Amino acid sequence: MSTSEIWQPLSDRQSASQQWARRVSPALAAALRQWIILAGRDIPSQDLDRVPVRLGIHLHLELEEDDGEFVETLNHHDWVRHALAESVSDKALLDVVDALLDLLPARGQGPNRADPLPMQIIAAMNATKRDHRKSLQQHLDDARLMYRISEDGRRLVRRTDRASELALRDASAAADQMPSSGSASKFLESAWEALAGLHPDPPRAYSEAIKAVEAAAHSVVQPNHAKATLGTMLGELKNARHRFVADVGQPGTSVGLETVISMAEALWTGQTSRHGGQYPTLMEDLSQARAALHLATTLVTWFASHVVRREPKPGVATLMP
Repeated sequence: MSTSEIWQPLSDRQSASQQWARRVSPALAAALRQWIILAGRDIPSQDLDRVPVRLGIHLHLELEEDDGEFVETLNHHDWVRHALAESVSDKALLDVVDALLDLLPARGQGPNRADPLPMQIIAAMNATKRDHRKSLQQHLDDARLMYRISEDGRRLVRRTDRASELALRDASAAADQMPSSGSASKFLESAWEALAGLHPDPPRAYSEAIKAVEAAAHSVVQPNHAKATLGTMLGELKNARHRFVADVGQPGTSVGLETVISMAEALWTGQTSRHGGQYPTLMEDLSQARAALHLATTLVTWFASHVVRREPKPGVATLMP
């Protein structure tokens, strides 16, 4: 379901604004606790026991006075399912959901079994089984929460705007089609993942963004410099402007190259956590890392698709890939 298809309250529709909730509402919390109990059925007991260890939580189950008979009927697997749903605060529920997504069988597969079953029986079990990921995504959409299920169904990620997703896809495709771009696309994807999770890591995202540009620009700017960094490439671009061209802005001017240099310099100098020193290191925050990633996505696309390229020396013929 695309962002535009998600139901919005009348007030939001009238103002043409999409307001994403940052916190789990009481209503969503109740739905998530029920989802944990149901989804836990399809996770083998030995895997379900890993969740509290992964999250560092102590399981407990608060019961009413008349729940004694209910407890007596619970086996270990059932007790863990209910305890996971009751042991954490509303705020921490997303961590439990995130952990269960990683352990749920892949779409179309049943839980791992030691005893083989006939294919017909497995098919029948899968046909009647509840699609836990689909129901969870429906809860997240109805609550207009800022998180959604990742494409591989294994974790929760932050929702991003369509334009950013397309830009990342275009940059990765351009880098993958150009072998000389090295691991640029992998660094970009790693940077996006560092920002998209439940607990973002801005310094890591910023660092991966710089590496993506270094990988894409290396063969263009300093192909013979084995230890080139974005900093040394900036020096090359500034000191040998006549050797490069950028098809950005008005043709026949230096506007395009100056734009590339300004963007790369902003990216390079904006990373405050790269080195230690006598003063406390300031780590990049979420907004800085996002801005850096947008810069890197554009620069990777330009270098990988030859928008930025080295000018051939006079009298020397070159073959464009």
